[in-house]
Amino acid sequence: MRSISPIFALLLAPLAGPGLSAQQPDTVVLGGVVISATKSPVSSDALTQSVTVITGDELRARGVTSVAEVLRSVPGVAVAGTGSYGSLASVFVRGGESRYTKFLVDGVPVNAVGGLFDAAHLSTANVERIEIVRGSSSVVHGADAVSGVVQIFTRQGSGPVRLSGDLRGGTYGTLEGAAGVSGNGSRAAFTLHGARNTTDGILAFNNDYLNETASGSLSLLRGEAGTLSLAARATHAVAEYPTDFIGNIVDSNSFRDQRRLTLSIDGVRRIRPGVELRLLGGINDATDFSDDITAGAAGAAGAAGDTRDRYTSRNVRHRGEARISLGVPAGRLTAGAEYQRERERSRSEAGPADGELDPYSRFGGLRTTRAAYGEYLASANRLTLNASARVDAPSDFDRAATYRLGSAVRVAGGTRLRGSVSTSFNAPAFFYLFDTDFTTGNPDLDPERSRTVEASVEQSFFGGFATATATYFDQRFRQLIEYVPGSAPDFVGTYANLNAAVSRGHELEVATARRGGWAAHASYTVLKAVVRDISPSYQGAAQVGDELLRRPRRSATAGASFAGSSGASVSLTARHVGKRPDFDFSTFPSPRVTVPSFTTLDLASSVPVLTRAGRPNVALTLRIDNAFDKHYQEVFNFDAPGRRILVGGRIEAPLR
Repeated sequence: MRSISPIFALLLAPLAGPGLSAQQPDTVVLGGVVISATKSPVSSDALTQSVTVITGDELRARGVTSVAEVLRSVPGVAVAGTGSYGSLASVFVRGGESRYTKFLVDGVPVNAVGGLFDAAHLSTANVERIEIVRGSSSVVHGADAVSGVVQIFTRQGSGPVRLSGDLRGGTYGTLEGAAGVSGNGSRAAFTLHGARNTTDGILAFNNDYLNETASGSLSLLRGEAGTLSLAARATHAVAEYPTDFIGNIVDSNSFRDQRRLTLSIDGVRRIRPGVELRLLGGINDATDFSDDITAGAAGAAGAAGDTRDRYTSRNVRHRGEARISLGVPAGRLTAGAEYQRERERSRSEAGPADGELDPYSRFGGLRTTRAAYGEYLASANRLTLNASARVDAPSDFDRAATYRLGSAVRVAGGTRLRGSVSTSFNAPAFFYLFDTDFTTGNPDLDPERSRTVEASVEQSFFGGFATATATYFDQRFRQLIEYVPGSAPDFVGTYANLNAAVSRGHELEVATARRGGWAAHASYTVLKAVVRDISPSYQGAAQVGDELLRRPRRSATAGASFAGSSGASVSLTARHVGKRPDFDFSTFPSPRVTVPSFTTLDLASSVPVLTRAGRPNVALTLRIDNAFDKHYQEVFNFDAPGRRILVGGRIEAPLR
């Protein structure tokens, strides 16, 4: 495993204290308020679309350190990982393409241009909560938010200043540790946190994984006139992988390296009662490179004549937004404008393994996008209405207009009905539009489009102790961008808007409130995602009626947790993923196969061993992933991890 980076060591140095911590004190849940589904924060009771909120104390109870693992238990969400820890993790929400889910960290988009995102390296360290919006959301977040949004919020300081620490280790040579300090005063609150996770992986060689994450937040000027909040998150991840593109274990030295820095600023100014001005800005800077050495004439890597091949890509996104919100009769009106600048540069280079590399392919693209939007949220008696519209004007393709119309009504007997219709778009990636060494760009491409209809019935039981929700959704995707193979003599291909697809299904959810320390939840999702239409010029293998790859037809999750007043906790989570189609790339011409279903069980617990007011609190922790050591694959021919047992301890120490 590669050593800790100097940058991370510098960020972690101020955290030196009594221990290491990936687990944090209970987070502040903002009274059931959700801020990722609309431009104005709204109560969860007023939402007109499906949203799941996972809080920091839930993450601690389950012992989860990866956002990808969190998403695996969310209704309507499928995660396809290509093997061991740190391997590529694609996220499919309600049957949409993996590039149709928009990821944000403290309001800053972190997807690559065109929506691509690898969720494997996104850590839950120092996370206050995660909000997952299911359904079209471009009217709120612009391009890429076609079938869902995942937003991660950095923890805010609360309570007296204290240090926290966590350290645990176990199967596969796993070692997870971190340290944090946080506090809250009359005029400011802060957190500073660092985490480092390593593992040897599940394969025999070249399968180490390293993830280092440093993060912090600062809130200032917290008064009735307004608030200023800052947040930062830096990640360095290295994943070694011995598998080729079909899953064969053949490579002893290939690895991927990612370095990401996300900065955000959020300022709120209350001009007068009912009128609020908000300014937001952020930067996401991500550099990815992959490296591989090919054996030379001697036949084994490490000998003279070895050659190195490296691919490097850097994506930088700047974002600024201004909005004004004011109270109007029966509701609230919000209007605003956004500016975004995206730049991508990549290069491929090769040369001697121990010498200077020469570039043989370069690529670069720049896009600026201006957007304007308006949103009206109204509430009268038991009825809530949402009417929103937005126009995005990118610099390199035609403008895109989106909208949402939704309503929710609470009727007698604890029943709530809601429904919405909305549209979204996905921006073409740069390599679709511009020439590369391997493809001819198509500047006439249109953005991919979608329309989503959603309807839901929610029923509460036993005085609000339990809630059951049934949701139906229908998503229509059109103008899907597909690769068009080239012809002789150079066989250089291009891209075109060719196909259409439909994804429809339903989600059933049941959850209880916490009572006597106990809470439970369960969900069941049925999905049918298929090709709906194919252009006559399409040359691929897909046919009308074919199921979209790697989307399970059925999936389910059930869990129960206990949190005692003494600090003891236990969490059980069972997950079932049904059959799903995939390609067998090991056989020409890559026939379709069905990946078998599987069921896993995870367990996490914490037992306090020292709890005294004003002194360090110490607890022992245990986490067991895949407790029954189930053999399964999320992607065909790529084995997922077996049983993993992690044992450790946690400490929290107040600073006087």
